[in-house]
Amino acid sequence: FGQLHAHTNLSDGTGTVEQAFDHASKVDNLDFLALTDHSNSFDNDANVHLDSENAEELSEEWEEGRSGARNITERENGTFVGLYGFEMTWSGGAPGHINTFNSDGFESRNYAPYKKGDNYDVLQAYFDTLNENPETISQFNHPGDTFGDFMDFSLYDPVVDNQITLIEVGNGEGAIGSSGYFPSYEYYQRALDKGWHLAPTNNQDNHKGLWGDANTARSVVLVDSLTQENIYDAMRNYRVYATEDNDLSIYYTLDGYIMGSILEDGATGDTVHLSVDLSDPTDASIGKVQVITNGGLVLAEKNVSGN
Repeated sequence: FGQLHAHTNLSDGTGTVEQAFDHASKVDNLDFLALTDHSNSFDNDANVHLDSENAEELSEEWEEGRSGARNITERENGTFVGLYGFEMTWSGGAPGHINTFNSDGFESRNYAPYKKGDNYDVLQAYFDTLNENPETISQFNHPGDTFGDFMDFSLYDPVVDNQITLIEVGNGEGAIGSSGYFPSYEYYQRALDKGWHLAPTNNQDNHKGLWGDANTARSVVLVDSLTQENIYDAMRNYRVYATEDNDLSIYYTLDGYIMGSILEDGATGDTVHLSVDLSDPTDASIGKVQVITNGGLVLAEKNVSGN
């Protein structure tokens, strides 16, 4: 259970990298935190790019974030993992914001060819860079009117589809259901209908501290053990789900295939068997469970009275 979008004073947030990771490591039901400061706040004259192996030598901010993640992971020794990525943004909202992880360096909107211009062109330019760096993993952040919806997810292609594997369906530091929390499930449905393969996340996008305990939202990864490598493997292979409840466990299979599997034609028969195991130890009941397909159509529904 963790968070994949947060900020510090390296960009427009409060608190240091060290304070953020230290705070998060003490939060109940929080096993990992990714800090993702805005890359346009870094040393943008340093000529750093995604594949720059010497990026930490060239950028003090990038080195502080990366070393902070390594330090907290080593200190907590298997009970908490720190990650450091970056958020690619464009001023004025559109085309959208994207978190990128597992890169040697970073890109910035201040670099050509990402400087503000035609939204399709700058977004395609960033997609092309991601395609050239297949080790990276990226997330569509808070899709909507305020920060953009990636031109209605219109630039789908099978290559970049492998690079962008996550999408936020909830974002914000406010309590769940408050005016400071922004659900965006309809954009997830829209992206899926456009052909994107994406796993849903829910992140606090912390700018005011309280990293991990600003609310009960969590991004959950299915892993064998708690390591950076395993978390990234889950993110890359869609073994991720979003929850507004910080201890809701979900494990499901379809004809034995686990969450995140992409099935080839003919992998299943005319009917399929969905098996779902749910646990929510601090609530009285699970409530309504639905299976949803293209266009938001509900295929099956069941009310679960137990927890």
